[in-house]
Amino acid sequence: MNFIRGKVVYNLAVGDVLILSDGIFLKKLVFLNYEKVNFHYIENDCQILKKAEEFLINYFEKKIWYQFEFIDYNSLNPILKKTLKIPFGKFLYYSDFSKFPRYVGKILSLNVIPIFVPCHRVISKSGIGGYTPSIEIKKILLKHESIISF
Repeated sequence: MNFIRGKVVYNLAVGDVLILSDGIFLKKLVFLNYEKVNFHYIENDCQILKKAEEFLINYFEKKIWYQFEFIDYNSLNPILKKTLKIPFGKFLYYSDFSKFPRYVGKILSLNVIPIFVPCHRVISKSGIGGYTPSIEIKKILLKHESIISF
């Protein structure tokens, strides 16, 4: 039986985050300043969570951007997979994925491991678009990557 393991990463630009793993793959990222944790997990510092913490710290220090190796790529929707190809500091429009940008937005809103799967790099032609759980997080991430300046 695989237990869900968790680790809190403190003081990031987006606040504190909880990262969760089943010991094989990264399973979820929770923005603790914006979301409630309504499930149980075991505090643990398994190798995947250590690497995920390192990834987040490197991301926010602008040291390096790379695809995180502990993602279950087979479980990702093709739209989410396409976001993995958007380089740090670049973006695509919802309409670059489909003639149905609202559908794309809905798929992106289901991303359970944001930042690792960079759905924040997809914006609207008329603004930055939405972001779950908070548009403020998307603004912080886009500003961090110099995609927007406000």
